[in-house]
Amino acid sequence: MSPLAGPLASSQVAQDTPNGAGSGALTPTKDKRSRRRLSARQLEAIAGQLTDRDRRALETVGRFGVMSGTQLQALLWAEVSPSARGRVARRGLARLVRLDVLQPLARRVGGERAGSASTTFAVGRAGQYLLKSGRRVRAAYTPGERYLAHRLAVAQLYVEAGNLAAAKEIELASFEPEPECWRPYMAGFGARQVLKPDAFVKLATAEYELSWFIEADMATEALTTVRAKAIRYHDYFRIGTEQAARGVFPRVAWIVPDARRAEAVRETLTQLPTDAHRLFAVATTAEALALLTSEARP
Repeated sequence: MSPLAGPLASSQVAQDTPNGAGSGALTPTKDKRSRRRLSARQLEAIAGQLTDRDRRALETVGRFGVMSGTQLQALLWAEVSPSARGRVARRGLARLVRLDVLQPLARRVGGERAGSASTTFAVGRAGQYLLKSGRRVRAAYTPGERYLAHRLAVAQLYVEAGNLAAAKEIELASFEPEPECWRPYMAGFGARQVLKPDAFVKLATAEYELSWFIEADMATEALTTVRAKAIRYHDYFRIGTEQAARGVFPRVAWIVPDARRAEAVRETLTQLPTDAHRLFAVATTAEALALLTSEARP
Protein backbone atom coordinates (compact mmCIF):
# COMPACT_ATOMS: atom_id res chain seq x y z
CA MET A 1 0.00 0.00 0.00
CA SER A 2 1.23 3.46 -0.80
CA PRO A 3 2.55 5.47 2.14
CA LEU A 4 0.27 8.34 1.19
CA ALA A 5 -3.36 7.84 2.08
CA GLY A 6 -4.39 10.86 0.01
CA PRO A 7 -5.22 14.48 0.68
CA LEU A 8 -6.90 15.22 3.97
CA ALA A 9 -10.04 16.35 2.19
CA SER A 10 -11.46 17.18 -1.18
CA SER A 11 -11.84 20.74 -2.36
CA GLN A 12 -15.61 20.54 -2.16
CA VAL A 13 -16.95 18.48 0.71
CA ALA A 14 -15.88 16.94 3.98
CA GLN A 15 -14.55 13.40 3.75
CA ASP A 16 -15.93 10.54 5.81
CA THR A 17 -13.44 9.88 8.59
CA PRO A 18 -12.84 6.38 9.92
CA ASN A 19 -13.58 5.11 13.41
CA GLY A 20 -15.64 8.12 14.44
CA ALA A 21 -12.63 10.39 14.62
CA GLY A 22 -13.84 13.02 12.21
CA SER A 23 -15.77 16.22 12.44
CA GLY A 24 -17.64 18.61 10.24
CA ALA A 25 -16.73 20.84 7.33
CA LEU A 26 -13.10 21.34 6.45
CA THR A 27 -11.35 24.66 6.33
CA PRO A 28 -8.93 25.45 3.48
CA THR A 29 -5.40 26.40 4.42
CA LYS A 30 -4.65 30.09 4.62
CA ASP A 31 -1.99 29.80 1.94
CA LYS A 32 -3.73 27.58 -0.62
CA ARG A 33 -1.42 27.05 -3.54
CA SER A 34 -1.89 27.16 -7.27
CA ARG A 35 -3.50 24.10 -8.85
CA ARG A 36 -1.28 24.27 -11.92
CA ARG A 37 0.33 20.97 -12.75
CA LEU A 38 4.00 20.56 -11.96
CA SER A 39 6.11 19.49 -14.89
CA ALA A 40 8.46 16.53 -14.82
CA ARG A 41 11.39 18.95 -14.99
CA GLN A 42 10.12 20.92 -12.00
CA LEU A 43 9.62 17.75 -9.97
CA GLU A 44 13.09 16.54 -10.90
CA ALA A 45 14.54 19.86 -9.75
CA ILE A 46 12.66 19.66 -6.43
CA ALA A 47 13.68 16.05 -5.89
CA GLY A 48 17.29 16.97 -6.52
CA GLN A 49 17.20 19.47 -3.65
CA LEU A 50 15.93 16.99 -1.07
CA THR A 51 18.27 15.64 1.58
CA ASP A 52 17.82 12.29 3.30
CA ARG A 53 16.16 14.13 6.18
CA ASP A 54 13.81 15.90 3.77
CA ARG A 55 12.77 12.59 2.25
CA ARG A 56 12.19 11.08 5.65
CA ALA A 57 10.00 14.05 6.57
CA LEU A 58 7.97 13.60 3.39
CA GLU A 59 7.56 9.85 3.86
CA THR A 60 6.62 10.20 7.53
CA VAL A 61 4.00 12.88 6.98
CA GLY A 62 2.71 10.86 4.04
CA ARG A 63 2.23 7.80 6.24
CA PHE A 64 0.51 9.59 9.12
CA GLY A 65 -1.45 12.10 7.03
CA VAL A 66 -0.57 15.00 9.31
CA MET A 67 2.13 15.76 11.87
CA SER A 68 2.95 18.72 14.05
CA GLY A 69 6.12 20.74 13.89
CA THR A 70 7.01 19.55 17.38
CA GLN A 71 6.68 15.92 16.36
CA LEU A 72 8.80 16.35 13.24
CA GLN A 73 11.41 18.22 15.24
CA ALA A 74 11.65 15.35 17.74
CA LEU A 75 11.91 12.75 14.99
CA LEU A 76 14.27 14.44 12.56
CA TRP A 77 16.40 16.90 14.50
CA ALA A 78 17.03 15.00 17.72
CA GLU A 79 20.80 15.12 17.20
CA VAL A 80 20.87 18.94 17.12
CA SER A 81 21.69 20.62 20.41
CA PRO A 82 18.59 21.66 22.39
CA SER A 83 19.50 25.33 22.19
CA ALA A 84 19.52 25.30 18.37
CA ARG A 85 17.07 22.48 17.61
CA GLY A 86 13.95 24.59 17.30
CA ARG A 87 15.58 27.15 15.02
CA VAL A 88 17.16 24.52 12.77
CA ALA A 89 13.91 22.55 12.54
CA ARG A 90 11.88 25.65 11.68
CA ARG A 91 14.31 26.51 8.90
CA GLY A 92 14.19 22.98 7.51
CA LEU A 93 10.40 22.79 7.56
CA ALA A 94 10.05 26.25 6.02
CA ARG A 95 12.26 25.10 3.16
CA LEU A 96 10.04 22.07 2.54
CA VAL A 97 7.00 24.33 2.52
CA ARG A 98 8.63 26.64 -0.06
CA LEU A 99 9.27 23.59 -2.24
CA ASP A 100 5.60 22.55 -1.77
CA VAL A 101 6.80 19.21 -0.41
CA LEU A 102 4.92 19.88 2.83
CA GLN A 103 1.95 22.17 3.34
CA PRO A 104 1.09 23.93 6.62
CA LEU A 105 -2.50 23.65 7.75
CA ALA A 106 -4.60 26.48 9.10
CA ARG A 107 -5.34 24.92 12.48
CA ARG A 108 -2.59 24.99 15.09
CA VAL A 109 -2.05 22.67 18.04
CA GLY A 110 -2.28 24.60 21.28
CA GLY A 111 -3.24 27.89 19.62
CA GLU A 112 -1.29 30.80 18.25
CA ARG A 113 0.67 31.31 21.47
CA ALA A 114 2.33 27.93 21.01
CA GLY A 115 4.37 29.43 18.18
CA SER A 116 5.62 27.77 15.02
CA ALA A 117 6.12 24.43 16.76
CA SER A 118 2.32 24.20 16.93
CA THR A 119 1.97 24.30 13.13
CA THR A 120 0.60 21.11 11.61
CA PHE A 121 1.74 19.83 8.24
CA ALA A 122 0.28 17.68 5.49
CA VAL A 123 1.92 16.58 2.23
CA GLY A 124 2.07 19.36 -0.36
CA ARG A 125 1.30 18.94 -4.04
CA ALA A 126 4.92 18.41 -5.05
CA GLY A 127 5.28 15.94 -2.21
CA GLN A 128 2.29 13.96 -3.45
CA TYR A 129 3.80 13.71 -6.91
CA LEU A 130 7.12 12.60 -5.45
CA LEU A 131 5.49 9.89 -3.35
CA LYS A 132 3.93 8.48 -6.54
CA SER A 133 0.84 7.31 -4.71
CA GLY A 134 -1.20 6.95 -7.87
CA ARG A 135 -3.93 9.10 -6.35
CA ARG A 136 -5.24 12.41 -7.57
CA VAL A 137 -2.94 15.25 -6.51
CA ARG A 138 -4.67 18.21 -4.89
CA ALA A 139 -4.07 20.81 -2.24
CA ALA A 140 -4.50 19.63 1.34
CA TYR A 141 -7.28 21.09 3.47
CA THR A 142 -7.34 21.47 7.22
CA PRO A 143 -9.46 18.70 8.79
CA GLY A 144 -11.85 19.16 11.68
CA GLU A 145 -10.49 19.47 15.19
CA ARG A 146 -11.48 15.97 16.33
CA TYR A 147 -9.99 14.26 13.29
CA LEU A 148 -6.79 16.28 13.58
CA ALA A 149 -6.42 15.52 17.31
CA HIS A 150 -6.93 11.83 16.64
CA ARG A 151 -4.31 11.70 13.88
CA LEU A 152 -1.80 13.63 15.97
CA ALA A 153 -2.36 11.32 18.95
CA VAL A 154 -1.34 8.31 16.85
CA ALA A 155 1.67 10.21 15.49
CA GLN A 156 2.69 11.18 19.03
CA LEU A 157 2.70 7.53 20.10
CA TYR A 158 5.05 6.83 17.18
CA VAL A 159 7.34 9.68 18.24
CA GLU A 160 7.47 8.49 21.85
CA ALA A 161 8.06 4.86 20.86
CA GLY A 162 10.85 6.02 18.56
CA ASN A 163 12.44 8.03 21.37
CA LEU A 164 12.30 4.99 23.61
CA ALA A 165 13.99 2.90 20.93
CA ALA A 166 16.65 5.58 20.39
CA ALA A 167 17.47 5.31 24.09
CA LYS A 168 18.17 1.61 23.36
CA GLU A 169 15.62 0.47 25.91
CA ILE A 170 13.62 -1.45 23.31
CA GLU A 171 13.48 -1.93 19.54
CA LEU A 172 10.63 -0.44 17.55
CA ALA A 173 10.31 -3.32 15.10
CA SER A 174 7.22 -1.99 13.33
CA PHE A 175 4.76 0.89 13.53
CA GLU A 176 1.95 0.90 10.97
CA PRO A 177 -0.61 3.73 11.07
CA GLU A 178 -3.92 3.41 9.29
CA PRO A 179 -4.60 2.38 6.60
CA GLU A 180 -1.38 0.31 6.52
CA CYS A 181 -2.50 -1.62 9.59
CA TRP A 182 -6.03 -2.45 8.38
CA ARG A 183 -6.83 -6.14 8.14
CA PRO A 184 -9.23 -7.40 5.46
CA TYR A 185 -10.79 -10.77 6.22
CA MET A 186 -13.65 -13.03 5.27
CA ALA A 187 -16.47 -13.30 7.79
CA GLY A 188 -19.46 -15.63 7.80
CA PHE A 189 -21.19 -16.48 4.50
CA GLY A 190 -18.20 -15.13 2.57
CA ALA A 191 -18.78 -11.50 3.61
CA ARG A 192 -15.68 -9.37 3.20
CA GLN A 193 -14.87 -7.28 6.29
CA VAL A 194 -12.06 -4.91 7.21
CA LEU A 195 -10.77 -4.52 10.75
CA LYS A 196 -9.58 -0.92 11.15
CA PRO A 197 -7.18 -0.38 14.06
CA ASP A 198 -5.67 3.07 14.44
CA ALA A 199 -2.19 1.53 14.39
CA PHE A 200 -0.25 -1.70 14.68
CA VAL A 201 2.89 -1.68 16.85
CA LYS A 202 5.55 -4.34 17.32
CA LEU A 203 8.17 -3.80 20.00
CA ALA A 204 11.11 -6.14 20.61
CA THR A 205 13.00 -6.72 23.84
CA ALA A 206 15.81 -9.18 24.49
CA GLU A 207 13.24 -11.87 25.28
CA TYR A 208 9.96 -10.89 23.64
CA GLU A 209 8.27 -9.44 20.61
CA LEU A 210 5.26 -7.48 21.82
CA SER A 211 2.53 -6.93 19.22
CA TRP A 212 -0.36 -4.53 19.67
CA PHE A 213 -3.33 -3.13 17.83
CA ILE A 214 -3.91 0.46 18.95
CA GLU A 215 -7.21 2.21 19.53
CA ALA A 216 -6.52 5.90 20.14
CA ASP A 217 -9.65 6.81 22.07
CA MET A 218 -10.31 10.55 22.36
CA ALA A 219 -13.33 10.16 24.70
CA THR A 220 -15.57 11.42 21.89
CA GLU A 221 -17.23 8.12 20.99
CA ALA A 222 -20.18 6.53 22.75
CA LEU A 223 -19.33 3.49 24.85
CA THR A 224 -21.68 1.47 22.66
CA THR A 225 -19.28 2.22 19.79
CA VAL A 226 -16.35 1.04 21.91
CA ARG A 227 -18.21 -2.19 22.63
CA ALA A 228 -19.01 -2.72 18.94
CA LYS A 229 -15.33 -2.27 18.03
CA ALA A 230 -14.27 -4.73 20.71
CA ILE A 231 -16.74 -7.30 19.38
CA ARG A 232 -15.25 -6.84 15.91
CA TYR A 233 -11.76 -7.57 17.30
CA HIS A 234 -13.09 -10.66 19.09
CA ASP A 235 -14.74 -11.91 15.91
CA TYR A 236 -11.49 -11.42 13.99
CA PHE A 237 -9.61 -13.30 16.71
CA ARG A 238 -11.99 -16.25 16.57
CA ILE A 239 -11.71 -16.53 12.77
CA GLY A 240 -7.94 -17.04 13.14
CA THR A 241 -6.82 -15.12 10.04
CA GLU A 242 -4.21 -13.07 11.93
CA GLN A 243 -2.77 -16.08 13.74
CA ALA A 244 -2.48 -18.06 10.52
CA ALA A 245 -0.71 -15.21 8.72
CA ARG A 246 1.55 -13.94 11.51
CA GLY A 247 1.64 -16.62 14.19
CA VAL A 248 0.22 -14.44 16.94
CA PHE A 249 -2.79 -12.27 17.64
CA PRO A 250 -1.82 -8.80 18.93
CA ARG A 251 -3.40 -7.52 22.09
CA VAL A 252 -5.60 -4.47 21.66
CA ALA A 253 -4.58 -1.38 23.62
CA TRP A 254 -7.22 1.27 24.21
CA ILE A 255 -5.26 4.47 24.86
CA VAL A 256 -7.54 6.99 26.57
CA PRO A 257 -7.04 10.57 27.77
CA ASP A 258 -7.68 10.19 31.50
CA ALA A 259 -8.49 7.84 34.36
CA ARG A 260 -12.22 8.50 34.22
CA ARG A 261 -12.43 7.42 30.60
CA ALA A 262 -10.19 4.43 31.34
CA GLU A 263 -12.60 3.22 34.01
CA ALA A 264 -15.56 3.62 31.66
CA VAL A 265 -13.86 1.71 28.84
CA ARG A 266 -12.76 -1.08 31.17
CA GLU A 267 -16.30 -1.43 32.47
CA THR A 268 -17.59 -1.65 28.90
CA LEU A 269 -15.07 -4.34 27.98
CA THR A 270 -16.07 -6.48 30.97
CA GLN A 271 -19.47 -6.90 29.34
CA LEU A 272 -17.92 -9.00 26.58
CA PRO A 273 -17.66 -12.80 26.66
CA THR A 274 -15.08 -14.06 29.14
CA ASP A 275 -12.70 -15.36 26.47
CA ALA A 276 -12.54 -11.85 24.96
CA HIS A 277 -11.24 -10.12 28.09
CA ARG A 278 -7.65 -11.22 27.60
CA LEU A 279 -7.49 -9.54 24.20
CA PHE A 280 -7.83 -6.04 25.61
CA ALA A 281 -5.91 -3.62 27.81
CA VAL A 282 -6.65 -0.01 28.73
CA ALA A 283 -4.20 2.74 29.63
CA THR A 284 -4.18 6.51 29.79
CA THR A 285 -1.96 8.44 27.42
CA ALA A 286 0.58 8.89 30.23
CA GLU A 287 0.63 5.13 30.84
CA ALA A 288 0.71 4.05 27.20
CA LEU A 289 4.40 3.24 26.77
CA ALA A 290 4.53 1.40 30.09
CA LEU A 291 1.66 -0.78 28.93
CA LEU A 292 3.06 -1.41 25.46
CA THR A 293 6.48 -2.41 26.79
CA SER A 294 5.18 -4.56 29.61
CA GLU A 295 6.22 -8.20 29.45
CA ALA A 296 3.26 -9.25 31.59
CA ARG A 297 0.70 -11.48 29.98
CA PRO A 298 -2.76 -12.26 31.37
